[in-house]
Amino acid sequence: PGVGSMKLPLDSWSKTKIGLKESQTLTREEIREYQIKKIRDTFELAVANSPFYKEIYGDIPVPESLDDMADIPFTMPKDLALHGEDMICVPQKEISRIVTMETSGTTGPPKRVFFTEEDQELTIDYFHHGMQNLIDDTDRLLILMPYERPGSVGDLLKKGVKRLGARVFCLGLIDDDLSYNTILDVIYNNSITSIVGLPDQVHKLMKHTACLKMKTVLLSGEYVSPKVASDISKIWGCRVFEHYGMREMGLGCAVSCHVLKGYHVRETDIFIEIVDTESRKPVNDGTWGEIVFTTLTRKGMPFIRYRTGDEGRLLKEPCPCGSVLKRLDRVRKRRNK
Repeated sequence: PGVGSMKLPLDSWSKTKIGLKESQTLTREEIREYQIKKIRDTFELAVANSPFYKEIYGDIPVPESLDDMADIPFTMPKDLALHGEDMICVPQKEISRIVTMETSGTTGPPKRVFFTEEDQELTIDYFHHGMQNLIDDTDRLLILMPYERPGSVGDLLKKGVKRLGARVFCLGLIDDDLSYNTILDVIYNNSITSIVGLPDQVHKLMKHTACLKMKTVLLSGEYVSPKVASDISKIWGCRVFEHYGMREMGLGCAVSCHVLKGYHVRETDIFIEIVDTESRKPVNDGTWGEIVFTTLTRKGMPFIRYRTGDEGRLLKEPCPCGSVLKRLDRVRKRRNK
């Protein structure tokens, strides 16, 4: 079954990105057809422009269906660390943002992810629509995520939310230089209605400010335990939304809808597979395994069948909200990055 375009912001957004008319219905078939076309485009772009991808995929036929993806070799975090610059598919002058990530241990090259301005606009656009699940133009949002550098998660989120017409206030991560009193002053002086932050940091903030009342909270960036989400919801009297993403995904991948049962996937930009942790073969929806993703619209540094090391599953039952987008269950294990 399809859904209407006005009630579900991510479905409406996906419908527009796929190119459907207002009178047409968004269906799983339409999404699948779009994804395989974008996978083929990404595959061809990567092989034609990236020395790394040409070496591993140059002799492999372009996939004709989503099922064919099971025959495509994986890429790994170690590939990104060792061959990152060879994964770039555009001239260096088109790269506008480079994110360097720490690796475990003290040796080995760091992982670096490269973005064009167009790639970053994709994330801003996703944040613009995804945040409509929890705020509107009457809200006042506090972002407790890194925001100072252009292209950081807080910066991109701020730009996306401003397109909604909501007021945005940024303080960054909670550390020794950012006291709880400072945060409280900002909350009270600006009538904050919603907060975005790391689960543990927001939970600690809640313990210091139990008298607060919030409309909504979005937890992102780390594993979200059911207890943390429940505590925040109970003490602040708010609805707690959750988001899953990582830098390699362009920071955004899947977010809760108003039903708060799983995270709807950004399916027009990312193709998600769940593979068995031992056989590395794709598993059916409802089965736990490792999250593997392929980017569909990235130009600067696309990722093809990238193993995240994160453990999750795609829910097989339809969401009560009526969306046709696939949902990830709460990711229960996240790789240390």
